[in-house]
Amino acid sequence: MSTATEVSRTASAEQRLRELGVELPAPPEPFGTYVEAVQAGNLLYLSGMLPTEGHGAKFVGRVGAELDVEAGRKAARLAALNALAVARQHLGSLDRVTRIVRLGVSVATSGDVREQPKVADAASDLLRDVFGDEKSPSRLVYGVASLPLGAPVELELIFEVAGKEREGDGLTQHPTSYRTAQIDGLSIFYREAGPSGAPTLLLLHGLPSSSRMFEPLFARLSDRYHLVAPDYPGFGHSDWPNPKDFAYTFDHYAAIMNHFTEELGLLRYTLYMQDYGGPVGFRMALAHPERIEALIVQDAVAHNEGLGANWKPRRAFWADRAANESALRTNLLSLATTRTRHVGSDPDVERYDADLWTDEFAFLNQPGQADIQSDLFYDYRTNVESYPAWQAWMREKQPRLLVLWGKHDLSFELSEPEAYRRDVPNAEVHVLDAGHFALDTAADQISQLVRDFMN
Repeated sequence: MSTATEVSRTASAEQRLRELGVELPAPPEPFGTYVEAVQAGNLLYLSGMLPTEGHGAKFVGRVGAELDVEAGRKAARLAALNALAVARQHLGSLDRVTRIVRLGVSVATSGDVREQPKVADAASDLLRDVFGDEKSPSRLVYGVASLPLGAPVELELIFEVAGKEREGDGLTQHPTSYRTAQIDGLSIFYREAGPSGAPTLLLLHGLPSSSRMFEPLFARLSDRYHLVAPDYPGFGHSDWPNPKDFAYTFDHYAAIMNHFTEELGLLRYTLYMQDYGGPVGFRMALAHPERIEALIVQDAVAHNEGLGANWKPRRAFWADRAANESALRTNLLSLATTRTRHVGSDPDVERYDADLWTDEFAFLNQPGQADIQSDLFYDYRTNVESYPAWQAWMREKQPRLLVLWGKHDLSFELSEPEAYRRDVPNAEVHVLDAGHFALDTAADQISQLVRDFMN
């Protein structure tokens, strides 16, 4: 037995997966009119799990005819990995599994094949390695003439799972931790909550906010998802290096954020991008597309037409910084503009907490902030230059995409959500009764849309 397996005896299921070097595949989609998992009380029932990749069976044929026993074992292990992926997607973390109640293994065979148990052992062995001997299930093994998609193996699984405690009418959330990581010589502050083995949301904030803007999502999604929200250098509680010694550019931010994900061991994640989070996130996606499971865009622009009339003085600043620096700072950093970012054109101003913009205005008036934000906004011109590359990437990759947009946003044009749909026709687009920072007033709606999208 390997050292990693020995250590795993005292570790959680999610820890064991990491120690074993096992990366679960994307959960398979149903091949008919059914759902992959149904929970009744503390029991989770999985539909028949096949050895599939994408939209087809990776292994096809009968053991004893087209396939030998070893191929059957590989198929059984792949079906078990798919089962774990579905269970994790439903539960948020495999650590919620308290027992595997039943494992049923159907093996398509030909002739006088008697080695169905040996084929089934490959699935049993994986489950034992992940959950330990104490959670091993009862088992039934069947020899059958054929299975769906011509697959050699199909698994049936029933898990016993820990329930979610409730407080009143709401689910108890995982507490948020407030941490720092040393990245490229800088202290990067971040918020983190949720099960470590659950699907990860990497949340990238906008101007002039910080990871604090995502607190409404932490309060609503940490029961099922792993949420990580960093502050960029020069924002929030991360280091604020002097602009004379540090390049405040979006290229630099993206590189630091990529190094941040590597330091935290985030190998796959959904990018949630708001405002400045768009140019940071798209750079990250193009640099490491293999890490991106999906994109969620909340009021972040990737098309030139998304920049409206109030961007005229900002474009003038890009063309001649020296002549337009003073006007830019007034336009970008004033209290009136800071308030407008939140309220926008919403006539119902009583929905907004005034602390949102007064806190941000106080932040913008800290020593050195005007220089930091001016440098960074001057670099914003490189985002506009990069829009065609981001659009081409979306058109080529067709990522899973959720677009959330506040209809009262005066920072960007309301045509922008549909511009995303031109690049990704299957994008899910929602225009909300909200402003630029849509979580201010639509947190419940957004959290439910995110849950539905992630599922």
